[in-house]
Amino acid sequence: MKNQNQIRWITYLALYAALSVVLKYASQMIPFLQMPQGGSIELEYLAIFIASYHLGWKNGIIVGLLAWLLGFIFGFNNWFLNPMQYLLDYIIPVLVCGAASALCPSKNEKVRLYGGVTIAMILKYASTVLSGVYYWPPEGSVAGTSAAWLYSLSYNAWYNLATLIVCIILVPLLYRALAPVIRRNA
Repeated sequence: MKNQNQIRWITYLALYAALSVVLKYASQMIPFLQMPQGGSIELEYLAIFIASYHLGWKNGIIVGLLAWLLGFIFGFNNWFLNPMQYLLDYIIPVLVCGAASALCPSKNEKVRLYGGVTIAMILKYASTVLSGVYYWPPEGSVAGTSAAWLYSLSYNAWYNLATLIVCIILVPLLYRALAPVIRRNA
């Protein structure tokens, strides 16, 4: 029985990580979802959020890291200036989204789902803003200046807000649709 549970666990991890990569690819194929200097409505976070609520936050983090690694291998996360920028742009966002189920511990399922997704997306937004301020300032300005802060806050707001709205709508729907499978396999 233990081997069956381990196989099921590994299968779910692989499934969610692969689904995240497929959703990342799909979102990059839709031109109007893309920002001119990077960033887009990030559908891949749907799989990471569902993994967090289905498998727990620790496994959600593992799924996020696996999805990041697969994305790196397939060439999705290749804007590299230095390790800190890469952490802020790619790794920290998948970590906080993978931990969504732990960010809003509540007995109420709706509060837990909506709160966790919202808090994770706010932390993700903060991470991308910091990266923008210090590593991607607008042309003609210096990193860390008020112009860089204003640019990064506004540039990162629209696609993170759009991703939040998509996730706020779809994560609870998908989680409820998968609830019978989740309970049966728990």
